Amino acid sequence: MREERNAVEQFEADLAGARRVAPDTAGRIAWGNGVVTCVFEVHDDAPVTLVGLSGRGMMPARVDIPGQPDAQPIVELRSSIDGGADNHQRLAVSAAGLKLRFEEARVVEPADPDAPDATWRLAIVQRSTDERGPVVTSLFEVIPGHSAVRCRTRVHCDDQYPVEAVSSMNVTLPMAAARLDDSQALVYCAQSSWCLENAWTCQPLRATALRGHDQLGVPSASTAHLVFASSSTWSTGEFLPTGIISGVNEALPDSSFSFMWQIEHNGAWEWEIGENNPGLRVTAYGPEYVDHQWFSMMGEGNDFVTVPVSFVICAGDWQRAVAEMTVQRRALRQRMTLRQGRTEQFDAGELKVVYNDYMNTVEGSPNVELELPLVDGAAKAGADVFCIDIGWFVEDDDDWWSSVGDWEPSIDRFGIVRMAGIIHDITAHGMQPGLWLEPEIVGVHSPVAKTLPDSAFFCRHGRRVADYDRYHLDFRSPLARAHATAVVERLIDEFGIRYFKFDCNTVPGAGTDVDTDSVGAGLLEHCRAVQQWIDGLRRRHPDVMIENAAAGAMRADYAMLSRLDLQSASDQSDPHVFAAIAAGAGLAVLPEQQGDWAVVQEDMDDEQAVFALVSGVLGRLYLSGFLNRLPEPRMRLVRQAVALHREILEEQGHLVPWWPYGLPDFNGPWLAYGLRHDAAIAHDVWPAVETMMADREHSEYLAVWRRSGTDTMFLQLGEDAHITQVFPDPARPEDAPGAKPWTIEQVDPTTVRLVVPDDDEPSARVFKVSYGEE
Repeated sequence: MREERNAVEQFEADLAGARRVAPDTAGRIAWGNGVVTCVFEVHDDAPVTLVGLSGRGMMPARVDIPGQPDAQPIVELRSSIDGGADNHQRLAVSAAGLKLRFEEARVVEPADPDAPDATWRLAIVQRSTDERGPVVTSLFEVIPGHSAVRCRTRVHCDDQYPVEAVSSMNVTLPMAAARLDDSQALVYCAQSSWCLENAWTCQPLRATALRGHDQLGVPSASTAHLVFASSSTWSTGEFLPTGIISGVNEALPDSSFSFMWQIEHNGAWEWEIGENNPGLRVTAYGPEYVDHQWFSMMGEGNDFVTVPVSFVICAGDWQRAVAEMTVQRRALRQRMTLRQGRTEQFDAGELKVVYNDYMNTVEGSPNVELELPLVDGAAKAGADVFCIDIGWFVEDDDDWWSSVGDWEPSIDRFGIVRMAGIIHDITAHGMQPGLWLEPEIVGVHSPVAKTLPDSAFFCRHGRRVADYDRYHLDFRSPLARAHATAVVERLIDEFGIRYFKFDCNTVPGAGTDVDTDSVGAGLLEHCRAVQQWIDGLRRRHPDVMIENAAAGAMRADYAMLSRLDLQSASDQSDPHVFAAIAAGAGLAVLPEQQGDWAVVQEDMDDEQAVFALVSGVLGRLYLSGFLNRLPEPRMRLVRQAVALHREILEEQGHLVPWWPYGLPDFNGPWLAYGLRHDAAIAHDVWPAVETMMADREHSEYLAVWRRSGTDTMFLQLGEDAHITQVFPDPARPEDAPGAKPWTIEQVDPTTVRLVVPDDDEPSARVFKVSYGEE
């Protein structure tokens, strides 16, 4: 059907050339890459379990370790004909999963460990004790030098067998090996509502649903669990598909560790934390039956492969885990780029600064009188890309929301120069032209809604699914994909578009019931078809950049972000709220993909302009505002921010997120977010960076926002750290005379005190941190 491999074909390709390995005499298999180690235990009368796990900085898990008490099976499997072995546990202790028994293990080792796609793989195959039951293969992947594992699960059955849930990951945490009690765990998770993305919180485990359970008086696993889930195509529209557990032992700090996971899917997913007897487990799924109306009927030629999940484990606190996941996310992007054949174009795109005309500027009503001056202003500011957002396709009197679909440029809006003239002006100013687009959406009043058949759209109960006067294309349909492809390629060929902002403001609900086992399966198949469609575009047009958006960041997952260049951080237009979104983004999205709005206007005072720009400097500076109207000192301030941003971009790929003031408090008065080097990671992944750090030649960056409250902040920066304000540059006071430098005081060898010059209004600054002698 497509040139790209489907999930089953990719699973088989990843195991090409695999060789068998046998458990040792104790039934153990130890596997890893020298940084992360997994110890599996094979049982005659039970499923395979993960009894040992270690990562960077931890005591390596040995094959002869005692093992985690009550270690859980490596996969959970639910079927309507064989549900739960414990009726209190909805997605754990699955009866079908408990019937699985080890059959074989196979490994794939890279021919060249230094190759850019080098990967070690382990497949553990288990077969049900039921004569006509399924065969389940758990695939684990590791990359050289990484403290991360990526997991997928394949289910096969020769006979018809309904699967209603199968886990991608089911990990028993090494609490006993770390000499930690379950009550010593901290849980980090995030809500992510529209315009309120990245609202992270930390709670002790016992403050969540997993309250104290008397395992002596009630000798069984607790039925309580902490569950986060998504629905439909907004994978991050309510919660994030990622979380962290930190085991903290203040009496034995060297035993502390952190575990972080992310579900890499652009549709429905679910993860849960549960308590064993004793111990903790983290289980991750794509869609399942109860919450997502998903099931798949196994049978000849109808195997199922779950969505991928990555996890990291390492010594230390939650920030160490985020650093490790940052490295894993970069690897996912780089390997996807390699598969797409666009490595050179990828590297070039990482250095581009984007201007978008929407936020607090044109706001969906572009016209020739507005756009031409904006193009001039963006070019003077130093932008590389000029993106025309919503409205370029709308005639003046149209209801664009319900009429989109053919994506033809407006005739009314751009006068005699037409949109082609605007595009020509953008390129004449040395910038690449970009357009906003919703390729998956067709309005109910669009001519396309009449020309495409029902089979090209999500349907349920014999009718098209409509959401607020809009239909959602079903990308399983060749006609739907052909329509979207024709639109994109016409815009590339006719106008020379080199940047798209792919948005998706409509969700189709649980899925479609056409030509599928279940409504949820139809949604999953569509989401995977979207991924494959994007892969095809990127192969054919490697020099075209694509931004990911869905009402801001409602689909900010790594199925999409491994394929696309930037992530729209939010639709939030208040810079004081946006600062919190930007400060927390690094837990979920790579710094180099965070499209952070920096909206500067002529009526702002100096502190307001600086505050807006600071939010974009450490991520991907995403300019907006009427830059053409700025007085020259204000334009110099913008160019100052762009120049510093370019300096950071040059080394951003070796930096990891950092929060010296702790987890960002979304409503807190002060926020601090930085980028730093990590010596332990550099040792295994970036040797040149390790050398630079050893010679004290490295620099790090820190953005600090003061939104209210006291005028003073204390930061712990480490031994021999020296901090200097770099934006706005104190040596250029004429660019922002009303934003005076903050006072920096070295309180002791590790602590710095920052004091704002004026506590009457919010302010923000960017600092550079260096080490060694000043």
